[in-house]
Amino acid sequence: MNLRLSPKLGILMLLMSTLLAVPGCKDLREVDELNIVLALGIDETQDQRVRVTAEIVDPAGTRGPGPSSGGGGQRSQATFTRQQTGKTIEEALDKFEENVARHLFLSHNTVVVFGRDYAEHGIDKAMDFMERNRDLRRNQLWVVTDRTASELLKASGKPEFYNALAIRSVVQQGVQKSVAVDSIQLRVIKQYLRPSHSPTLAYVTLVNDKLCQCGIGLFDGGTYKGHITSHDAQALLLFLQDTQQTEITLPCSDTHSMQTDLGNTFRILHTHTHVVPVILGKEIRFSVKVRGQAEMERLCPGSKPTPETYKQLESMLDADIQTRMQKVLTRLQEQETDSVQFANVLFENNPTVWQQVATGWMEIFPNVQVNYDVQIQLLRHGLASKSPDAEYSPQGLPPSAGREGAIP
Repeated sequence: MNLRLSPKLGILMLLMSTLLAVPGCKDLREVDELNIVLALGIDETQDQRVRVTAEIVDPAGTRGPGPSSGGGGQRSQATFTRQQTGKTIEEALDKFEENVARHLFLSHNTVVVFGRDYAEHGIDKAMDFMERNRDLRRNQLWVVTDRTASELLKASGKPEFYNALAIRSVVQQGVQKSVAVDSIQLRVIKQYLRPSHSPTLAYVTLVNDKLCQCGIGLFDGGTYKGHITSHDAQALLLFLQDTQQTEITLPCSDTHSMQTDLGNTFRILHTHTHVVPVILGKEIRFSVKVRGQAEMERLCPGSKPTPETYKQLESMLDADIQTRMQKVLTRLQEQETDSVQFANVLFENNPTVWQQVATGWMEIFPNVQVNYDVQIQLLRHGLASKSPDAEYSPQGLPPSAGREGAIP
């Protein structure tokens, strides 16, 4: 009896055998069986337990206005929130599976909010959990608030339909104006592991029940040390990165003016900062060099944009920026929080010296002296030399600007 197989039959059997190694869909879940999480809020309760708030997509709210609502219909609430409490974040999330219908899906989570009480006792365990959890992405935004995280997630995020996207939106607007940090998880973890060990998070709170990106949250390791306002955040970011599109207003020298809202307003187009350590024997100092360009947005009444005026304004602007930077540094030194990342600079530029002072850096940092060199160039782009009322004529004559000689 001939038991030989034809080549075609052999190939067919080989291909069929490979199907045994192909993964199936045994654990597949349909979308309508999932609770898609967009934001997580982490708070500490009065009995030192962890309360997790989840913002979950509401399938009914994402369908838009019904057919009877017409073109002017309003969209219903697109998300809802649920809370669970446990000894740890893991235990609280497990309770969602027990007490909330549908499976919790974390892979689309985009924001994590840390409440003040939890952050003040340290977010180290939360950082460890989120780094290890394979369902969470490393580009999710971490923010801190002086309220509870649940309050922030339940607040109105209009005009956004999703509160998580509203939080990301206000933070991104602050980043573009150089008054906020883009505190995605990957960036925060890198700061946490570097020599300064002082990560910064976007600070978001509620003002008149509306979301406000109002500064930068300061951390010593994983412990929350408070926040600085958006006004001071401009100065802090000058130490850390290139900045752009910030606005500074200096008061007019004429203190007798009745219009208190007037001042010399500058728009800082861009800046670049170079920080280097200066070793003088056993003393460690830092040299901070800031260069940038700015435009005048408004002049005080009676001022004219002459070359002499511009030189005076440049000096005033340079001095104001230096004062702001020193003010922020002084506060950080009092808190013993190296949010200006001086330890990182020393490590990168002189690792030998850093190894000698690493263990005692927090004793050195509060007394570090800084030499500033700030130079902002004012550009002259079409700024009128006179206000519109100076060209008013009772006879209705046209303005003399741009004409040669006097108008008869």
